[in-house]
Amino acid sequence: MPPTPAECLAFWNEQRAKPISALAGMGKAIREKWPAYADRMVYYEWSQERADNAYARDTAPTKPEDLKKMIATMNYNNDTDRGKLVTAMEQNVVPWLPVGRHQNGGIYRIVAGAYGLQPDQPNPKTDRMLVSTNVLGVNTNVQPRIPLRSRKANFSEESTKSNESDDSENGGFVFHQIGTLEYWGGEVENFQSLEDAANGPWLNTKFCAVVRFGRNGAANGIYIIYDFYPEDEDGERNWKNTSDGWGILREDRTQQQFSIAKLADTITELRFGRTFNLTEVLDYPVEIVRAVKTPEDAIIRVTIA
Repeated sequence: MPPTPAECLAFWNEQRAKPISALAGMGKAIREKWPAYADRMVYYEWSQERADNAYARDTAPTKPEDLKKMIATMNYNNDTDRGKLVTAMEQNVVPWLPVGRHQNGGIYRIVAGAYGLQPDQPNPKTDRMLVSTNVLGVNTNVQPRIPLRSRKANFSEESTKSNESDDSENGGFVFHQIGTLEYWGGEVENFQSLEDAANGPWLNTKFCAVVRFGRNGAANGIYIIYDFYPEDEDGERNWKNTSDGWGILREDRTQQQFSIAKLADTITELRFGRTFNLTEVLDYPVEIVRAVKTPEDAIIRVTIA
């Protein structure tokens, strides 16, 4: 029987979740999936129809509540689920999620996106399949040499140990990127309604929002992580922030410097009218690493301390 639209969509999502380097083998993957020429033609016709409708689909943004449900309930080990989440966030009209008001000042929101943070080592040596950079890991017991900061005792500058078989989550975790954190740039008294929120002004905090997940693929907390690789005037992100002013959350009156902090236990907690406090705050730079698949289809950090 020829492939059904549901089967075509499942295959498309699986390919979407793979690293960009895997796109060169797309033709081979299609031939392996559907050896029969007629079946491949059905997929190609489905794919062309999807492309023809892309503009209309992309200009209808994902509803915030639908996006929050995906983030809260999906299996992050599943390639298809991750592909759907990336599609929902990477649109021409980008959805955004309210966060709330920090107890020390500002009002914040998350603008959805899957590729805000970059790893310190983009192409690590590994025999395993690297997951696309919408999924990364953080080593909290590794303190990179740049930017300068008083070094924590016994912390190395770079992770070198291959994460062979077990990721106990001691010293770090894996996460899926969900967007950039923005702050309300106007007078607080001018923030009175969702219409005000939609119109702005909103400004970049230089922090990205991520959802932590465990070996079982279930969400396990919402965190913000400082982006040490900002875009330059050409849109490139090839240099690391070396200034002393990194990691200060805009509109936080305490001016606390940190690289990572927990924002909420679940994405469903985030809303305007909520006052929040950051927890699990780390006041030193941390290492961002690539993530890999295990033979059991779990996702772990490629290297650990």
